[in-house]
Amino acid sequence: MAADTTSAPLTRAQTIVRICLLLTTAIIVAGAGLQIVRGAAEGDATADHIHRFMAGVYIGWAPLFFWAAATIRSQGVLVYFLAVPVFLGALGRVLSIALNGLPVRPAEFLSFGALEIVIAFVIVWAHSTALRTRRMPAVA
Repeated sequence: MAADTTSAPLTRAQTIVRICLLLTTAIIVAGAGLQIVRGAAEGDATADHIHRFMAGVYIGWAPLFFWAAATIRSQGVLVYFLAVPVFLGALGRVLSIALNGLPVRPAEFLSFGALEIVIAFVIVWAHSTALRTRRMPAVA
């Protein structure tokens, strides 16, 4: 009979993954919510249309990140799939800087990119650790 994992305390690795997923949820809600309201800074109708659409898609992911954090004890490969868009978003920032230079508030955007890269790697590392720990038999 399998142990009841819902009442077992979270492991350190699960707690780290949960915190990263909740932090990402907050970043999504705050950042994408602001972008839906503000739109594209240039005022170009096409850029604004695409910008607000992508912000809506991005904010649509927030419930999934939150749910994965809330149910972290039972999560498997989904957590890895959630780390991928965070990492790709950070790579998008790097590409933007390479093609267009630093944005108006460089420290802010560089810190966002660094945080996103770190979060993605920490999620993968901690979740891998949690899954390995979950598969190990308990020592008597």
